[in-house]
Amino acid sequence: MPDDSAAESARVERVEAILTGGYIGRDKAAEVAAKVPEARDRILGWLGAAADAEDWRRFERLAAAAVHLHPDGLAPILVRALAADATGVNSEDLVDMLGELRAPEAVEAIGRLVHRRRDVDGPFFPLCIKGIQALGEIGTPDAEQFLTTVATSAPGEWPDPLRWHAAEQLGIEDELGFDEDEMLGGV
Repeated sequence: MPDDSAAESARVERVEAILTGGYIGRDKAAEVAAKVPEARDRILGWLGAAADAEDWRRFERLAAAAVHLHPDGLAPILVRALAADATGVNSEDLVDMLGELRAPEAVEAIGRLVHRRRDVDGPFFPLCIKGIQALGEIGTPDAEQFLTTVATSAPGEWPDPLRWHAAEQLGIEDELGFDEDEMLGGV
């Protein structure tokens, strides 16, 4: 009879085999739940182990499935990985997941990420825009305060495309007199 760690490794490997190749969405997560029923209860531990080992590829696959399995306690693990800003972490996917989860505990980490990347993410700002959209999905007072700060900032303080997207998330772009073509530079 295999020891517990060998059995646990075998479970993770079965899940990995299901998740390897192609898009990881609801269907793959459902397949994981059907073929490895204990995965929902164990996936947080697997995510923690992958993060501790800095195995970000495994972490991302497991996280993509976990978002659809809805284990309690997922958001703090994703926030910790995002805040670590480690090489190899796909911040864009983590921001998407945290927005989809509407995780209030992610507001500070996403806000810091957007602030830190605002000067280097241009000219199209893909990561910053995802962060702004995630904050809009989260919709807490803290998230809205961050968006308001960006949207109402003085020209030049924040890049215009980020000001536009923040205002759009709040539904105040017309109130601020923003012109989409002008703010986005015809992009």
